[in-house]
Amino acid sequence: MTTAVIEDSSVQAEQFFDFVRTLPFATVGVREKSFEKAVAECNGISVTDFTDELRRQIDEYFDKHA
Repeated sequence: MTTAVIEDSSVQAEQFFDFVRTLPFATVGVREKSFEKAVAECNGISVTDFTDELRRQIDEYFDKHA
């Protein structure tokens, strides 16, 4: 299962939620906790941390296989 947390109240965000609610395999829940708590429960990381680790692993792979 994948969890997405979207913190936005724009018109586009509401249109997105309206669309997602029509999908038979998706569930949209009302957030009852803070964004930070939801991220911590999912072991989430920042985009910066993710891309830094990805780059590190790519560099390591090519150093070993070059």
